[in-house]
Amino acid sequence: MSTTFTLTVADFARLQKVVARRFRSRAGLFSLQFVLRVIVWLCIGLAGATYARVMREYPELSQPLGTVAVLLVIAILAIVATPFVAQGSLRKFMLAPNGAFLSPQTVSMSATSVRISSSTGTTEVPWSGVLSRAEDDANYYLFIDAMQALVLPRAAMAPFVVQLEQYTAHIKNTA
Repeated sequence: MSTTFTLTVADFARLQKVVARRFRSRAGLFSLQFVLRVIVWLCIGLAGATYARVMREYPELSQPLGTVAVLLVIAILAIVATPFVAQGSLRKFMLAPNGAFLSPQTVSMSATSVRISSSTGTTEVPWSGVLSRAEDDANYYLFIDAMQALVLPRAAMAPFVVQLEQYTAHIKNTA
């Protein structure tokens, strides 16, 4: 059983979200990333409070402190925008228009493996090599590593859902 499909940039964005969700669930609430974010926002809050107090006590410094306030607001906006810009840059530079991800692909499944072929090559992964499975409303994700997954569109896999469920039953609940 085989089917052909072409993934899109939106599918890559969905994959990034699934990987990020997996990371957050494994890292836990108090991961280093979370703690660093708390520290950054705590420092920004303290700087804002200190700024307000100095403005009240020394109104003659309003001009230089106004400049500091503008710079602080610009820094906060840059901090907030950085993750979104980084994600957009990743999508732009990691996806070649003629690369494997955006090229037409053919997936073939057998009882022993899943095989993906495109114009750039062929990959065959035994079902025992699929470490976990995730899905969203558009795709199935068969993870062969912590961040690397075979992306299979639901629409293309619709005729083979029963077989996919059967072949991945051993890993379905580990995603």
